[in-house]
Amino acid sequence: MEEVDLVVIGAGFYGITTAITYHRLHPTSQILLLEASSSIGGPWAPHRIFPGLKTNNLWGTYEHPDFPMNEAKFGVKKGEHVPAEKVKEYLDALISENNISSCVRLNTRVNVVEKVVSGWTLHCTITSSLASTNDPTSLTIHTSKLVVAVGLTNKPSMPSYPRSPAFEPLVIHSNDFPAHYSDVVQPDTHTLVIGAGKSAWDIAYACTSTHSSSTATMLIRPSGDGPVWMSPPYVTPLGLWLEKLVFTRFFGFFSPCPWAETYGVEGWIRSFLHGTWLGRKIVGAFWGVLGDDVVQLNKLMEHEETKKLRPWRDAFEVGNALSILNYPTNFFDLVREGRIKVVVDEVEDFGEKNEVRLKGGDKIAVDAVVCATGWELGGSLRFEPKGLENELGLPTTRVSTADDAELVKQATEELHRRFPFLKERDSSRIHHPDPALRYTQTAADNVDQQPYRLYRFLVPPSDLDRRSIGFAGALMSLGNTSCAYLQSLWLTAYFDGTLSLPSSSPEQLKYEIYRDTQYCALRNAMGYGNKFPDLVFDSLPYFDALIRDLGFEGKRKGKLLGRRNWVCESFKSYGPEDYKDLVAEWEARGADAGEVKKNI
Repeated sequence: MEEVDLVVIGAGFYGITTAITYHRLHPTSQILLLEASSSIGGPWAPHRIFPGLKTNNLWGTYEHPDFPMNEAKFGVKKGEHVPAEKVKEYLDALISENNISSCVRLNTRVNVVEKVVSGWTLHCTITSSLASTNDPTSLTIHTSKLVVAVGLTNKPSMPSYPRSPAFEPLVIHSNDFPAHYSDVVQPDTHTLVIGAGKSAWDIAYACTSTHSSSTATMLIRPSGDGPVWMSPPYVTPLGLWLEKLVFTRFFGFFSPCPWAETYGVEGWIRSFLHGTWLGRKIVGAFWGVLGDDVVQLNKLMEHEETKKLRPWRDAFEVGNALSILNYPTNFFDLVREGRIKVVVDEVEDFGEKNEVRLKGGDKIAVDAVVCATGWELGGSLRFEPKGLENELGLPTTRVSTADDAELVKQATEELHRRFPFLKERDSSRIHHPDPALRYTQTAADNVDQQPYRLYRFLVPPSDLDRRSIGFAGALMSLGNTSCAYLQSLWLTAYFDGTLSLPSSSPEQLKYEIYRDTQYCALRNAMGYGNKFPDLVFDSLPYFDALIRDLGFEGKRKGKLLGRRNWVCESFKSYGPEDYKDLVAEWEARGADAGEVKKNI
């Protein structure tokens, strides 16, 4: 058995950032960063990207706060979306710059995470070049500290449709599209793309823009949440950069948020907007204007086909069902020209030869089928002993216990009382093309889904005494790189015992966890809050909370005459640069206090 001080599972941005921060603050500790695939990068690993794929982020917003993405070095310029292949190049440089290359173990899959008295035992399988033979070999690792950073997109959710033995076309999940890119993206072909999320848009665009003779159908199930909100990079009549708008505190005030400050200027503004009749009218108008602006900018209502891509719910409900139009040409032109056809229906079966039959009675002749149908929650890790998943607060579809149901009820009642807009607003699919389905439940509404129940969306309350495990990146946020940085420092301080935890009773702390996680479920009807924290306009208050826990000031836009400069604080946007050197500040604070770096 191999013994180490810290294991991080998953070499995406969150895992890499966590390993970097811990290594900097504990340079003599033994750290392992385990990755099941043959490359680092998570969703940006080479085997998961295809030609033309880009991040939603423009240059400057997808970078580690202490390691800016140099324009000359990485070949990405201001105002450009970061190409997918550049993310891997950047992460390689980030690992090299921070001297953690020796910590990375590729082709090492963690199958079982076992809780033991002295920490955690990981039962792993090593494949490929790290094994002495072509057969997988077993490896057992023991660690006192463990960070699970496997992300939310590591286990494809593949639907099962009735299929004739005579059906010939390739049927794959979007996760396998890069490996089959050259098979699918061919001239004179028609591809069926099942789904309406960003990956479905990306694949439909790739199939039709590469070869002018090729077409695609986007199949959107009527029982789902419909098309995601696809926004231009710049919105509102003022041409504001969307990523910056989301991280401008003024606009965040229009989102109710239980972990935001309730005192001072921010507390007063939020109290007015969410606690008064007039304030709630202003909040409703704000979200209405924001949604209408995106619809107008995309000219969705000016053509019969593009009308089908209008989101079915209003903008307030979007959550991380929000994405950016990052294509070199206009996606909607392909729809208007008939090269991308949008159909609201479901697959009945895969019939003879190349025929796909729909439940509505139509038939489509296809050359390939790509299921952009999302990901299974929880990934492929198995936790032992049995029942540990529940103890750790991991997501589940088991039937709720009476205690769970009561906590959810109490949390919902408090949130509705504090933020009446959550109860008053219309969260239904009011723009569904079938009027009969606008006020019905979706397929997901009928599942008894319990989300992650973690303190600060990071650690299970059952482990607060041991301080031995954390879950980095078990959430969605538009500010992923800043979030990864702040979570990594919070977790390191938590493991060290230098992070103060609330003095609340275990019962009160559990209730607060349910309240915050239930808020995510109530906040975004289109989002993913019933599975994991889904933060957009609530990201900045979350970052504030992490920073406050560390004893720093979350409001980082400076002071005027000795007091907080609320003009800058409200209207200047936040980005990774605002959190630069926070780890160094923490390190200096420890040195000033006479603390010695510990090999924990």
